[in-house]
Amino acid sequence: MSNNDRIKLWVPRMSTVGAECLSAALRSIGFDARVSPEADDHTLLCAAKYTTGEECLPQRVVLGNFLKVIQDPDFDPAKNGFFMPTSSGPCRFGQYAPFQKKVLNEIGLDASMVFSPTSSNGYEGIARNVNKFKRTAWRAVIVSDVLRKATYMVRPYEANAGETDQVQQKHLKSMCSILADASLSTQKQISFLVGHLESFRDSLNQISLKEPLGSRSLLGIVGEIYLRLNSYSNQNLVRRVEALGGECWMADVAEWVWYTNVEQQRKLKDAGQNYSLDMLGAKIKEMIQHSDEKKLIGPFAEYFQHRKELSIREILKRSASYLPQRKALGEMTLNAGKAIAFYEAGCDGVIDISPFTCMNGIVTETYYHQISQDHQDIPIRIFYFDGVPFDLDSDLEIFMELVKSYRKKQYARE
Repeated sequence: MSNNDRIKLWVPRMSTVGAECLSAALRSIGFDARVSPEADDHTLLCAAKYTTGEECLPQRVVLGNFLKVIQDPDFDPAKNGFFMPTSSGPCRFGQYAPFQKKVLNEIGLDASMVFSPTSSNGYEGIARNVNKFKRTAWRAVIVSDVLRKATYMVRPYEANAGETDQVQQKHLKSMCSILADASLSTQKQISFLVGHLESFRDSLNQISLKEPLGSRSLLGIVGEIYLRLNSYSNQNLVRRVEALGGECWMADVAEWVWYTNVEQQRKLKDAGQNYSLDMLGAKIKEMIQHSDEKKLIGPFAEYFQHRKELSIREILKRSASYLPQRKALGEMTLNAGKAIAFYEAGCDGVIDISPFTCMNGIVTETYYHQISQDHQDIPIRIFYFDGVPFDLDSDLEIFMELVKSYRKKQYARE
């Protein structure tokens, strides 16, 4: 895609915080990156014209939101594109970009409007200085994870409804300005980001609370990455849990990046390249990512002292008895291991958010009963979503009763 500065590049709104940060990173390499519209019922109506019903919900939401952009009266095909990375593997995610290109052809638009870098070459085609961009994008992931995690820790306890979200949005805007600034060196960029994260922390500390932080039942949230992060697609499950007296701790996006690192190194080792330049590069990349993560999480060291994340290798160890890494792969092995990690961290229950018919969710669900039994019967429940609203509150109310009962039993054991 040429003339990057002339192209509006629309980024899928997996989560607003994450999409805004990634868009800012793309602006740092010259794209006029925008976040796709908020999903709503019209989103699914747009997608329904070109889908059969067999597609998973995230695919339909992403497609529908892109089609909403095309329907804008001022839409110019020559000045717009759609950012849709792809990857190999069993998940239908690898078919999102080809399917979107097919739909564009059907409506008479150029399939090249879909900008689709691939994980098979490390997304090398995304920019001239791919390494600097990938580092900025990694920092965007960590920043958005920190913003989301801290917001979920404070919001259920706020005395004035909406205050935490307002604080988050204010600081999100500032941090996106830093991520989008191509003139900053990598050293200045992370220094400025750390400073703004400290300011975000201080602002959270000023929020009036109606209950002490951490006093509610704590729910670990796992599942398919898009669906658990996209509020429309999961019927605002996190806010509904909060309304029922709970607090949510969601598996972060960085977890997937760490997993792809482990898989890259495993494949190199299996190919006899344990002492190759490629392996050295993978190790150096991981070391740099750890360094950046440590600096960016630093301002929240005290906040997160009871919300510490296990390393990806520790998560994979925990899933090994149920869905081992070499056999299961992907989100199913991560969700099994993360459910156990949430139990060990003191969560009172675990919710898996998955698309209806998703292979990862179906496979993992078969093991949740055994995982629960092996870990003091911690409540674990999978919720499937297909875009058709259902009475989620009733199901959550029942599950929250189990969670509260489990919490009382844990206190009694202490």
